[in-house]
Amino acid sequence: ECPPAEDKMERFPCPSPDRMGRYRCIDDHLLCDGFIDCPEGEDEDREQCMFYKTTKAHLDILADAIFRWARGR
Repeated sequence: ECPPAEDKMERFPCPSPDRMGRYRCIDDHLLCDGFIDCPEGEDEDREQCMFYKTTKAHLDILADAIFRWARGR
């Protein structure tokens, strides 16, 4: 489990350890950003990133619609 980041954003554990046997935690904005941050590159897995990016895009659209609705009330 990862401790929260200083900015309180969620962090994700890399599933594989580095060469020293340590498990890294990465910030959520590093997931699927085109750069390998986890030792085995799991944060850039093509199938998982396709799902992650599609889900994130839908959630961003939903959040925007909710904010616009709330402002219009």
